[in-house]
Amino acid sequence: MDIRFRSRFCILFLLLTCLVICGFAFVEAQNQRPKNVQVAIRAKWSGTPLLLEAGELLSKESKHLFWEFIDGWLHVAKTEGDSHSAKDCLVKILKHGSSLLSESLASLFEFSLTLRSASPRLVLYRQLAEESLSSFPLSDDGYSHNGHGVDASEAVGTKKLDSLLVGVNPKSPRGKCCWVDIGAELFFDVSELQSWLQGPNEIGDSFQQPELYDFDHVHFDSNLMSPVAILYGALGTECFREFHLTLVEAAKEGKVKYVVRPVLPSGCEGEVGPCGAIGAMDSLNLGGYGVELALKNMEYKAMDDSTIKKGVTLEDPHTEDLSQEVRGFIFSKILERKPDLTSEIMAFRDYLLSSTISDTLDVWELKDLGHQTAQKIVQASDPLQSMQEINQNFPSVVSSLSRMKLNDSVKDEIIANQRMIPPGKSLMALNGALINIEDIDLYLLIDLVHQELSLADQFSKLKLPGSTVRKLLSTVTPPESDTFRVDFRSSHVHYLNNLEEDAMYRRWRSNLNDILMPVFPGQLRYIRKNLFHAIYVLDPATVSGLQSIDTITSFYENSYPIRFGVILYSTELIKKIERSGGELHSSDFEHDSETEDDKSSLIIRLFIYTKENHGTQTAFQFLSNINRLRIESADEALEMHHIEEAFVETLLPKVKSPPQEILLKLEKEQTHKELSQESSLFVFKLGVSKLQRCLLMNGLVLDSSEEALINAMNDELPRIQEQVYYGQINSHTDVLDKFLSEAGVSRYNPQIIVSGKVKPRFVSLASSILGGESVLNELNYLHSPETVDDVKPVTHLLALDVTSKKGIKLLREGIRYLIRGSKNARVGVLFTASQDADLSSILLVKTFEITAASYSHKKKVLEFLDQVCSFYEHNYILRSPAAADSAQAFITKVYELAEANELSSKAYKSSLSEAPNLNFREHLNKVAQFLFRQFGIASGVDAVITNGRVTSLDTGVFLGDDLHLLESVEFKHRIKHIAEIVEEVNWDGIDPDMLTSKYVSDIIMFVTSSMATRERSTESARFEILNAQYSAVVLNNDNSSIHIDAVVDPLSPSGQKLSSLLRVLAKYVHPSMRIVLNPMVS
Repeated sequence: MDIRFRSRFCILFLLLTCLVICGFAFVEAQNQRPKNVQVAIRAKWSGTPLLLEAGELLSKESKHLFWEFIDGWLHVAKTEGDSHSAKDCLVKILKHGSSLLSESLASLFEFSLTLRSASPRLVLYRQLAEESLSSFPLSDDGYSHNGHGVDASEAVGTKKLDSLLVGVNPKSPRGKCCWVDIGAELFFDVSELQSWLQGPNEIGDSFQQPELYDFDHVHFDSNLMSPVAILYGALGTECFREFHLTLVEAAKEGKVKYVVRPVLPSGCEGEVGPCGAIGAMDSLNLGGYGVELALKNMEYKAMDDSTIKKGVTLEDPHTEDLSQEVRGFIFSKILERKPDLTSEIMAFRDYLLSSTISDTLDVWELKDLGHQTAQKIVQASDPLQSMQEINQNFPSVVSSLSRMKLNDSVKDEIIANQRMIPPGKSLMALNGALINIEDIDLYLLIDLVHQELSLADQFSKLKLPGSTVRKLLSTVTPPESDTFRVDFRSSHVHYLNNLEEDAMYRRWRSNLNDILMPVFPGQLRYIRKNLFHAIYVLDPATVSGLQSIDTITSFYENSYPIRFGVILYSTELIKKIERSGGELHSSDFEHDSETEDDKSSLIIRLFIYTKENHGTQTAFQFLSNINRLRIESADEALEMHHIEEAFVETLLPKVKSPPQEILLKLEKEQTHKELSQESSLFVFKLGVSKLQRCLLMNGLVLDSSEEALINAMNDELPRIQEQVYYGQINSHTDVLDKFLSEAGVSRYNPQIIVSGKVKPRFVSLASSILGGESVLNELNYLHSPETVDDVKPVTHLLALDVTSKKGIKLLREGIRYLIRGSKNARVGVLFTASQDADLSSILLVKTFEITAASYSHKKKVLEFLDQVCSFYEHNYILRSPAAADSAQAFITKVYELAEANELSSKAYKSSLSEAPNLNFREHLNKVAQFLFRQFGIASGVDAVITNGRVTSLDTGVFLGDDLHLLESVEFKHRIKHIAEIVEEVNWDGIDPDMLTSKYVSDIIMFVTSSMATRERSTESARFEILNAQYSAVVLNNDNSSIHIDAVVDPLSPSGQKLSSLLRVLAKYVHPSMRIVLNPMVS
């Protein structure tokens, strides 16, 4: 008897949608065919109410929607009867939430609620509620002033949390389901809260208020300066309704800052009504990520094959049915044609049946398996479902796939596409932006889709056509540039050498193409061309500044192919310039003893004298001698005698008269004083004085160390080589002029030119307009002369305190920025004022608003406003209140200046003569509330908001050049490509009288601010170059604002993952899709 062992291996792949956040897996499998595996993943925390989850999902869309949802639900619960089934409640919640959203967002809202994606947020509120109850300070007499409060220890009891559990639901304190935390007390009854609200003295008391977070729900009518009152409770309970109505009224009256943290304490499920507790009583099953189960089955069977008859197998049930196809053969027909070969044919059939059972495939059958799979998917009635089924059940379908007849057109198109993309490569892009397939999961994908749908909804409400919306969403933002160059070209730059003219470089080669020749690593290219300009900005009286002089001298003496130079400044003079608001007035320094004793200014003046009379080399030698004498002295601190000795020592061999006499004459006559001051002012305006000392390598701002210089050369070399190779730089090109003209900025400001992980803060302005905010709608703008009717892509909003010196300085800089001229920008001003603002401050605001509204088109309007601000600053800001002029003097001055600048004074006389009423002060408070809620700008803090980019001005001076820098940076990287799209829009259904330059400029401001807030990749791919006629899944939806481009290998792990994600998107979002199949080559 022969014993035959047969091994059978099968791998079962199962991809289910379930979230692996944290949980226990319960797997049930039945030992029957087909084998079935069920997986359920449950969270560690108990269930959370679907009603509260719905509110959290809506708050992600808009803060106002959260409160609208609460108010609407309270109204519905009062007017409609209770729903008694879970299904009815779910439908009711979805209907109520969806009514606040557009159709596309409503569909995503339904799916997100099904996913339970907001449940973790409610768990966080549970933890905060537990802290509110447990961390309250103990008191022997109870913590309520009126005797009705509950002691914290009594409320919490002796509860001990299990450290292994997450988000334990707090127990209801003494059977109460809601409470209000004000920091000093907890109120469990509305009567306690009302008593507290009615006590004005107690409301004003200072105490430690509860900490608020970005995710907290702050009522929009709340007074930001009022005490915080946090309501812990669940929508649907009677106590929540009572507390909510009381706190809303208090918020409107300015008594409290009302915050809601949704929590349904344990034991209150019966108090919330049937719909309020749905989801809270059951364990939480979560879905989202893929789970792959790989099962390996091995069996050994012993058979006695001596009894097997010819053409008969003992264990296959299909043996007697010869008409059934076996691996492509129908043996009944073969036997009819060749009856004399029955024995051989049946033996061949036995072999095939044995091969079928072992599920092995011959190599030749795998030849076109990838192409056949692609054809199967494309030809299916539901391609995405087909791709998912093939991915998840590949072992059971591979045999039928291998027998499919392949269409040559499919194969040829796949091969043609694979000339442009590697076989098996998978890519995916959402509205043109690439997505990292390795990191993406259902939740991240839904967040990205929600972001795009929200933007599309905002743009549609701005009356933008659907085609324009899709074009905007598919626009890829240019990558941020890190090659900003400071344009330092000025007579204040003192060059040490010139590679193109100095005699010491005459033996160097002048052929610029030598820079393209290979050299040994670390070897320099000695070319007689000023390719690298290393300019050190330093204070010559500091140790670090003098050390930089030695660094320059060392590199120069070692013949480095670099042109060296310095820009000198005085730190003391920079401080005075900052105190004077960025201006230099000679009268401020005429009798200033500190300026006369300033070592830095003296060195600069002596350096300039030496350079003019004895040459640049001698002037740098003077600086080197100062450092040498400093080092040789016992005290390394620089003293005045070091400077004098170095000057005498440097000039002694150069002059006939005694150098001491020259020195005394220079010190007495203050020769070159103006040049030294202008040099410091130039450094201040460049914006690099705060860096202490720095290196400008062809304009790039770097550290001044030796290592930084060498690294800067290596970084700059490839850029120069590229331009030499393409002929953009030749022997006649001034390299420095070329670089600074193309990418140079007039001022360096690290708040604006950010690098590394620090990112600017952006806020959407469209949401404020769509939310009913009227502050921006009522705003009038200023423009550069003769540009009022032009569309302005860039909008600067200056948020400033009119009662502060810094605020008026910012206002004047904004006006001067426009006077110097800007074709692309406009300026709007958002005035705030302190509570004790006097009448003159109110009058200045009114004057400004009248001018912007009525005279912005006048030629001298900017000069008028600058003169008014100057008068206000000198007579009201810089003087004490007692010495300040009267308000009538200000009004009279406004009349005079208006007439002098050819503006009619009638509008001012009719408005300024009236006493400011309470409504105007309320308007200023409204602006302050808007700035804090929308941008997080606190009262008294000045800021510049450029198309949604918020730049807070806490310290330092902000100049008009900074506004120009902001304009340049933002227009180049965020605004230009969007403005071009908006300006080409064919506005249908819009009143032609509304289509003004202001209207279009507003649309650009709103759109660019919203686009800047979305987080997505700046990388893209050209999917359109791939053919998609025979081997691609194309699902068109012209009404959808979501478009998916993908390249997928259907038989890869990425294909497994993407097939499920794409099916979900197709079901709930209905995007347009173009999926090019890219299988591996067999």
